[in-house]
Amino acid sequence: MTQNNFSWNLNRRHIVQGAVAVLSSLAFGSARVAAQSSDSPIRIAVGFPPGGSGDLFARILADGLREEMSRPVLIENKPGAGGLTVAVGFLRAPKDGSQLMLATGSTAVSAPISRAKPPYNPVEDFQWIALMSNAPFVIAVNPALPVTDLKGLVAYAKARPHQMSYGHAGLGTTVHLAAELFKDRAGIDVVDIAYAGSAGAITDTIAGNVQFVVETSGALLQFHKAGKLRIICTMSEAREKIAPEIPTAREAGYDLLAGTSNLLAAPLGTPHEVVDPIAKAVNRLMEKPAVQERLLQLGIQPITNSSPAQARAFVASEVARWSAVVKKLGIAL
Repeated sequence: MTQNNFSWNLNRRHIVQGAVAVLSSLAFGSARVAAQSSDSPIRIAVGFPPGGSGDLFARILADGLREEMSRPVLIENKPGAGGLTVAVGFLRAPKDGSQLMLATGSTAVSAPISRAKPPYNPVEDFQWIALMSNAPFVIAVNPALPVTDLKGLVAYAKARPHQMSYGHAGLGTTVHLAAELFKDRAGIDVVDIAYAGSAGAITDTIAGNVQFVVETSGALLQFHKAGKLRIICTMSEAREKIAPEIPTAREAGYDLLAGTSNLLAAPLGTPHEVVDPIAKAVNRLMEKPAVQERLLQLGIQPITNSSPAQARAFVASEVARWSAVVKKLGIAL
């Protein structure tokens, strides 16, 4: 064989191998896109049981995404450890858009940073898709308690150190950290009782087994209006439109700004061509007046025009903010 023929055969082999590689890559990409646009369901994992504000939001999100993406969307409740259980399992989820995670402030921020040994890095270990909403916390007391405002609750608790208790959705949740921050700034000694989700905390506050509960207005307002609970303040910057008669904690002299958020995440490493259509569908959904109105009636403030970069930056800023609180209060679960 001549040198020229040898070079031609070698070059031809390289060309063929390169063409095969390109075609394989295109086929894989097409298969991945096809999987994303198929009729197979999208499963959204939620780290809390049904009934809480995060679960309520997740179901509104699922209804909307079914319409926006023309795909079945299912909610899977995986409660445990203040939102840690769902997040740890999600680290190993497929990177094809078939599994997403609805991350509340607990899952995305407070649950990992309140642990002595965080099981994941909330900023770096997920592919954040969108920041969708915020919901401020409120404090509600059992109506048999002889207090009608925040100052009254503080005075009543100070007169009864370690005799009162409050309920919350679980150790390391955002409501837990917010309530402990309130205790610190008010200088009161109150026992905290952790539940596996907000439903148990609400039920026991109504029954009088604990004296007050910290949750969102959307989760508590129906009981407030029915006289089963008495909301005495909101931890928002301004009075909420859903209940303008309820004063802020700042009006009572306590600098308390706290709430929870709802973010959507994909497993780290999910390709942009999979993430981007989901992010766009979420933004279309959050722009709809009917969805916004439905959320506002639940005390949830919708956020529009979010992006993966904005969602990630929000998680980073909240981690920095609440890490300082965790350190100050000495919380290490």
